[in-house]
Amino acid sequence: MNAPLAAPYTNRPRAKVAIIGAGPGGLATAMQLAAAGVQVTVFEKDGVVGGRTRTMSTPEGYRFDLGPTFFLYPRILKEIFASCGAELEEEIDMIRLDPQYRLIFEGEGGPAILDATPDMPRMAEQIRAIAPDDVAGLERFMSENRVKLEAFRPILENPILSPADLFSIPMLKGLMRLRPHLSVDQDLRKYFADPRIRLAFSFQTKYLGMSPFKCPALFTILSFLEYEHGVFHVRGGLGGVSEAMARVAQRLGVEFRFNTTVDRIAFAGKRAIGLEAGGQHIAADAVVMN
Repeated sequence: MNAPLAAPYTNRPRAKVAIIGAGPGGLATAMQLAAAGVQVTVFEKDGVVGGRTRTMSTPEGYRFDLGPTFFLYPRILKEIFASCGAELEEEIDMIRLDPQYRLIFEGEGGPAILDATPDMPRMAEQIRAIAPDDVAGLERFMSENRVKLEAFRPILENPILSPADLFSIPMLKGLMRLRPHLSVDQDLRKYFADPRIRLAFSFQTKYLGMSPFKCPALFTILSFLEYEHGVFHVRGGLGGVSEAMARVAQRLGVEFRFNTTVDRIAFAGKRAIGLEAGGQHIAADAVVMN
């Protein structure tokens, strides 16, 4: 959607919000506030958007991701774009990978190769070639983690603002499936006896900087997300996601101030009333620091 996007009209004075940082979190906040009619200014210390997800270009035209190199679970991003009157698929060229990656397990009989695919019949055959007894566990793994994700989605996608939120019905239902006494690897033993197959469904805990032998069992949903919802490559680099978010934000009227370091947030009592950057005081009704 390349047409200008109009923010909602209101007769009331527009609230002013200052956002510190043009990473994905700051950009998502800017998009949605601007779509709601808020006057938004984003302050970014670097000269480009993206934060840890930005892409670097060389004079020869090569592009390198400086952080993540692939994308999971685009549903959330689709909802953010849709809430601002834009369509993710029209703003970003995302390619679902199949196979998602190739795993090579070295062994005495030579390497065993597993081309991880979201096509479940093909994935079952991949497992059968390495560990025939583990094939039946694939369907059970997918089915039970599908239920687990639905149970935890309200918890993962909503803030916990008070102690009472810890005892909400969605939280209690989710906790019943948490199994905190088990690690990811231990939980996977229900489905897969071969350690190579367990590794194929547990190395994703490294995305969190954790070992599958210590990471809580909840996070078996990471590999489930890959197989159920896809692993995506963004053509031109993952930084293209942030660049697209910035384009939509600008069409909604968001102002970006690049190469601007925020020195401090100004307060009146406990309320943020603006910030200081580059020797200037910028007044704001609210400040967002992601």
